[in-house]
Amino acid sequence: MKKKIKNILGLTILEALMATAVVGIGFVAILSMVNYSVQSIDTSGERTKANYLVSMMAEDVIGHKNSIYGVNTNDKVVIGIDGTITIDGVDKPDARKFSDHLAGQDFLSRCGDNVDLAAGDATANAPADDGTVKSLYEVQHVDAPSNKEEKWMRIFSENRFLKCKGENDFKRMKVYKICRWPGVCPYQDPSVTDDGLYIGRVQINLNNGKKRKFLYFQTDYKIRK
Repeated sequence: MKKKIKNILGLTILEALMATAVVGIGFVAILSMVNYSVQSIDTSGERTKANYLVSMMAEDVIGHKNSIYGVNTNDKVVIGIDGTITIDGVDKPDARKFSDHLAGQDFLSRCGDNVDLAAGDATANAPADDGTVKSLYEVQHVDAPSNKEEKWMRIFSENRFLKCKGENDFKRMKVYKICRWPGVCPYQDPSVTDDGLYIGRVQINLNNGKKRKFLYFQTDYKIRK
């Protein structure tokens, strides 16, 4: 009887310490997995939002490819099959469609930029943010292309939907005009025999530049006379 009782006295201190260590290691592993899962969900959500925003920019350009930059939408605009633009019966050789405007410059928004497009300066700092959520179309322009650029800048520079994780996070839109003749287009391709094939390129950098989203799409096509 004494021998049987001695065999069921319980755990020694060493055995208790070993069991505690094993349980502790298990909890540490579980907590690490939970933290990794939360970060993965956050990263996945940012990528999904980036996909939607990239598609939004492409749809804005394609949907307004015949809009004339800087021209009031109430004016009578006629675009010929050869690309000539007439506004209220007057030929406007300097008028630019949305794709031509984007081909002449870069749209760039870096993380944390506050840009006042209404002031006409793409590098000017906007007034200090008072913390209130403002409308994306708070500043109204007379033409659709300017309003689209204003919307893009408000979305990206104020980090409304994508989180800013470093100075390498930026959003860029560039349109490339391609044809076979030097002097007509800045980029040449002998297979493009008309006055211009416009290819848009959108790039969004996430996670301090470690993750990047690209989209290439045709924005317009100008037939040669």
